[in-house]
Amino acid sequence: MLAVCVLWRGHVLKVPNLHIAKLEKKQSERSDTLSVCLFYHAADYFVYQGSVIGFQYDMLKQLEKDLHHPVDITIEADAETMFLTALSNKYDIVCFDFDKSNYVPDYITISEPIAYTYPVLIMRKKDAAYDSLPHVVNTSAKYYNNLDFSSLENPKSWTVQHNPDLAIEDLMDMLVDKTIDYAVCNYNVAITLMPFYTQLTIGPRVGENFPRTWILNNHNTALNDSINQWLMEFKETNKYQSLCEKYLSPHSYVISRSFGKSKNSTSHYDGVLKKAAARYNFDWRLISAIIYQESHFIPDLVGFGGSFGVMQMMPVTCERYGITDSSSVEDQIWAGAKYISFLCGIFRDKVDTADLYYFVTGAYNSGPGHILDAIELCKKYEDDHTKWSNVSEYLIKKSHKEYYRDPVVKCGYYPGKHTVNYVEEVMTRYNGFALTKEQ
Repeated sequence: MLAVCVLWRGHVLKVPNLHIAKLEKKQSERSDTLSVCLFYHAADYFVYQGSVIGFQYDMLKQLEKDLHHPVDITIEADAETMFLTALSNKYDIVCFDFDKSNYVPDYITISEPIAYTYPVLIMRKKDAAYDSLPHVVNTSAKYYNNLDFSSLENPKSWTVQHNPDLAIEDLMDMLVDKTIDYAVCNYNVAITLMPFYTQLTIGPRVGENFPRTWILNNHNTALNDSINQWLMEFKETNKYQSLCEKYLSPHSYVISRSFGKSKNSTSHYDGVLKKAAARYNFDWRLISAIIYQESHFIPDLVGFGGSFGVMQMMPVTCERYGITDSSSVEDQIWAGAKYISFLCGIFRDKVDTADLYYFVTGAYNSGPGHILDAIELCKKYEDDHTKWSNVSEYLIKKSHKEYYRDPVVKCGYYPGKHTVNYVEEVMTRYNGFALTKEQ
């Protein structure tokens, strides 16, 4: 199995206290799958108008397209865990910024650079003119770049304080609170964070350009050659230049529009989404992700088969929950939340807890009967029926006669590929919300 682990940290929104959270799960763990772990990092990954995008995220999607390898993405929010993972050879690609110069080539394999950046000083605006007193510059977890203060006034008065347990956002919060006076940050990350910290400013650069690189699995020589060749060629394309302008520019329209005042919201209906989800004991960000997939919050949308409203539930389901096409958006959301809770109840004791929302999302799209059929097929063929990656394979196979006519199947034929793709898209969005929007 191919694997990629990409570190992403540095977003201004608070990150949940988690280690490894699933971002995407493909329908099967095929031998040609690239499994990606994305570290929570400003500009590399965020949610924009309901869609997951970002510099490295988009690069990996382009890699998937060009190399014809499916990509399976996981996200890591803990720098220390990611650092250990980066050295483990567990993944085919690890995208994590740390000082790789101390590791011999036999121990880790480093890719061609994906981009270049440089360290800059971050300070409060009113303190932009520093004096000759000793200055302490704080660095965040795993910040590795060698700093050079020679261009600053009284360079010998500058010292470095490493903070291995803090992210750059933590340091910026401390700057605002006046707990510290200076921090250092990569320029590309700094420009994405400045819209959130109007009291702060980017100061002078304090080091040379350095490359951002991926770590490649030592055992995948042929694959590594392909990845490096792709990187060299892709960086010469207009597509790559567009990505740099889109995500790494101080004038990025995506960053300025996607965050701003609504940085912690998904829609105008977050209040009712949170209340309804809390009432029925599931994560409000799941129902928001489903609504984005179903209707993009368009209240009067009518879909195939008579589904309607923001939840796009079928008429028979709407009738069960007392909803009509004249019901308010708020009532539709409450009904949808109740239905999602019903689906959670069906699968909660049958599947892996980490995969519950995958099963629920699949059942929301296809109806629970087809998902239960796929579980029974999975059992019959002695695969782990608690994992969505296995069950989704049999959901797809339900379009073949030998499977939908199997005695364990109760609901007959079903073209499951659409539902598997639906689950992938919803759960990609949900996991994006889970990392960027507060619970």
